[in-house]
Amino acid sequence: MRRWKPQPSANLSVALGILAALLVCVAVLGVQLARMFQGPPESWQINLALYGRVLLFLITLLLAGALAYRVAAAFTLSYELDRNGLYIGWLGNRAVVPLEQVQTIDIGVVPKRLPWRLVQGIGYYWGQGRTEDGRVLHQFSTRPPAQSLVIYTIDNVYTLSPADREGFVQDLEQRRNLGATKPLAVIVEPSRAFLYDFWGDATVRWLLLMALVLNLFVLGLLAARYPLLEPMVRMRFDAAGQVADLRPRHQVLFLPLAAFVLTLLNMVLGLLFYRAQHVGARLLQGASVVVQILFGIAILTITR
Repeated sequence: MRRWKPQPSANLSVALGILAALLVCVAVLGVQLARMFQGPPESWQINLALYGRVLLFLITLLLAGALAYRVAAAFTLSYELDRNGLYIGWLGNRAVVPLEQVQTIDIGVVPKRLPWRLVQGIGYYWGQGRTEDGRVLHQFSTRPPAQSLVIYTIDNVYTLSPADREGFVQDLEQRRNLGATKPLAVIVEPSRAFLYDFWGDATVRWLLLMALVLNLFVLGLLAARYPLLEPMVRMRFDAAGQVADLRPRHQVLFLPLAAFVLTLLNMVLGLLFYRAQHVGARLLQGASVVVQILFGIAILTITR
């Protein structure tokens, strides 16, 4: 089996520059937030301005993480050939293209549809789209589709950018002429390191998104009401509905934090058990949504 590296591209340098800028922003925002939370909790200035900074920090951190993944994928992108198939690898993932299904090889393709066109060139050209004839376009190239090596199969189209294009095509054609020794299926073999099965579950993604949105909504509501709270707030009621306990108002801040920690714990448990118990992992994420709702009701009751 022979391995081919992709052509170097300025897209990777641009992605590295953007990633560096994002990491600087994360560091600056992190230091600012750490300073704001210095001192005793009674002195914390909790308001919507602080909530905005926290939200900006989280968004910047998520963007930096997503871009770091794309940069790592670009560094590890490679192509391999043997007598049976073309294997496209990145970050431990592998897309398998049987050589017996390859129909034609061309230079350049104009996609009819690219859903994430604005960001699909970051690091390298990745993601899926559609060609004019309705076939699924898979991008694994450091060059735009119009400049890439294009491999057409029965149902799919692949864009590649091997550093030695002529040598790659010659090797591919020679192996096709030899004929396959075993049948292969068109498949993407995901890396186990990133637990793609869990993240690829639509139910899990929606439940996690709901839990996160609820947590951020309740946190924003609390930040808006916090300056109006008395120094001591009602934290517990007896059976008759009378106030049974008064606590310093900063203790209410730990409720959304506790809800977030429980959601994080359920997510980790779901990651660990998803392969063996799909339904159980989904139920854990559903429980996270319920926890966010219950804690939200508690916060609304305390701060009303």
